[in-house]
Amino acid sequence: MTFEMVVINIVEESSESCTLRRLNLEDSLSDIRKNDKNINNSLLFSKKLNNDIRDNNEINEVTKLSEKYAKIESEDEKNYHLREIITVINEQNYLFLMKRPCWNIFNSNCKLDYGCTMSFDGIKKANKRAFKMKDCELTEIKAKGYKKDKLEFESKEDWMRKTNLFFSNDVNIQNFAELGLSIGNSQDEKFNDEIKSVYEYIELGKMKLKFHLEPSEEFIKEINSAIECDDLEEYRKITEEYGQFIPTEVILGGRVYFNNIKMSSKNSVDKSNESSTSMKIGPLNFKLKSKANKSEGKSKFYCFNKMRLLGGNHPEGENFDEKNWIESLRDDQTWEVIEYKNAISIFQLVPDTLCKIPYKSIGKRILYTYTEDCDYYISKSHRHRDFELKLPRNILNVIQNKEADCDIFATVIDTEDSKNIFFNCQILKPKSENGELVKPRILIHGIQKKFKSHKFKLKIKIMIVGYDKDFNFILPTIEVIKKHHNSRDHHSFDSIALSKQDLMTRNIPFFGIPVFEDLNHKSLVIGHNFRNVDNELKIDVFSYCSKNSRYVDLPEFTFCTLIINDPISNAYGLLPFKFSMLKKKPFIDLKKEFASYLNPKYVSLCLSKDTNNYKPFFLKQKIEQIKIKYVNCNCSKTGKICSICQRKTLGISKSENDVECIIYDQL
Repeated sequence: MTFEMVVINIVEESSESCTLRRLNLEDSLSDIRKNDKNINNSLLFSKKLNNDIRDNNEINEVTKLSEKYAKIESEDEKNYHLREIITVINEQNYLFLMKRPCWNIFNSNCKLDYGCTMSFDGIKKANKRAFKMKDCELTEIKAKGYKKDKLEFESKEDWMRKTNLFFSNDVNIQNFAELGLSIGNSQDEKFNDEIKSVYEYIELGKMKLKFHLEPSEEFIKEINSAIECDDLEEYRKITEEYGQFIPTEVILGGRVYFNNIKMSSKNSVDKSNESSTSMKIGPLNFKLKSKANKSEGKSKFYCFNKMRLLGGNHPEGENFDEKNWIESLRDDQTWEVIEYKNAISIFQLVPDTLCKIPYKSIGKRILYTYTEDCDYYISKSHRHRDFELKLPRNILNVIQNKEADCDIFATVIDTEDSKNIFFNCQILKPKSENGELVKPRILIHGIQKKFKSHKFKLKIKIMIVGYDKDFNFILPTIEVIKKHHNSRDHHSFDSIALSKQDLMTRNIPFFGIPVFEDLNHKSLVIGHNFRNVDNELKIDVFSYCSKNSRYVDLPEFTFCTLIINDPISNAYGLLPFKFSMLKKKPFIDLKKEFASYLNPKYVSLCLSKDTNNYKPFFLKQKIEQIKIKYVNCNCSKTGKICSICQRKTLGISKSENDVECIIYDQL
């Protein structure tokens, strides 16, 4: 073998980085890469397109003209020998290498294949690696990556999402943001001020990476062990070690934030007790001010008193120079993650052969909640409002997946607090057609004492529960009990045994909703309340016809009860009714008990007295109160008093003191 001296130079850098090594000109490029550890995956061999170098003395000029060199892709290196791509300058052999972004290096620098958890201090990488990156798609962003803008926040969840570098409104991201808030302490006295803050920022996106991941052997072993134990706590332990989720796409580059910015026409120093720093950003001078030595809370994001830098280089203690900072981002070794995208649970990438076993054993979860406005026009006394669910595509797909076995719960308020009417929600869940599930709908009935045509503005809160195939351990664990009522018994009032659990003393919220499979009973409204006697929970149900204004036989339906075994403490209340001094009517004051009293609540009423003498009643949820509403029955017009009017005469009173209201306010 004959080895000759070769000057190795990287085309995109200056000639000062040249190195001199002995290489065999007859070796293939693939062999040279294999044997020379200095030629790593971030470097490509290149071939000069024109061997005519007119000024051999100006090597620096040659290295600057990188457009005169053609790169040789890695898969083609075995087809070239070193002699074919060598450039001879002044009888010296030159090998020019081209730098390229390398996902292996980005992955090593940024731990891209590690699971993550959102926190007040930004994204936290897991202790153990759940995945291995097998491949990665790289897309150069180019000129579109530059941006100047403001960062503002709409809520605590929005703050958590954006400060953890997620800027999409994806449902999964919202759930992971809620997790971050629940783990940390969002009650810091400065935190509400932080939500109202505004940050100026400059961003330069350089490269988008889309990952192709596969679970590690260790991660698979952990899951197999959890499956054998059949215990939810084992899955929680896995997420503590491997993270809650993993982004499958990132943007690399640089971003710089500026807090408490005031524009200044000239550099100056504030001589008060506030520290001051002037920074030049492009053509503008910004003066950044902050209290000296005072923390603004626990988050590192809003603890900084001057600026926060992601990616690029900036000399410490000097005025910010945008041009120099952007220049430093030419080196891909200075890039950092400036945005995460498409986050999924770490369990979603596990093979189906594993995932199909545990998700049902874990139980159902609250998969999605949202609130929406709804107009309701009443032109006839018995007309109901058929409300179609407006759901994101991914949630709709879950609902229409039989394995998820989803249930829907809804509650409604009248935003104008209209008098002499109350509203009731029921679910229409039609049978599947041709093997495909039909999208459920919400039936809303407005019941008036005296009919009056009107347009109402309602607000509906909707909750989707089901088996969580994505293993999103964020929202409370729940239990759904379904009781089918058969219409063949011809009862207008019935009691259904529900559970032997003592839910009241354990502070476990529960509420329910009737579900129909068809619209054969458009004017029927199912009323209900719970009764807890001797630690046994029952459901009292009755049927009221809004068209004829009287009690009628119960139709065929299913009553779904949702039990929240692990409630968010500040979202739950178990309250006794109060009684007004004048009218002596029972009510719950929501304004005093709940900060978010303007939102619809999930509400149930539970009697603790074993009697069937109570008049059937509905709950009317107003903006600031919950009231009990009795309905008029026109059975006397038929010539026969119905069994309910004959036997049930007892109203809820202050002296009885055996009624409690269960309220759950999951936002």
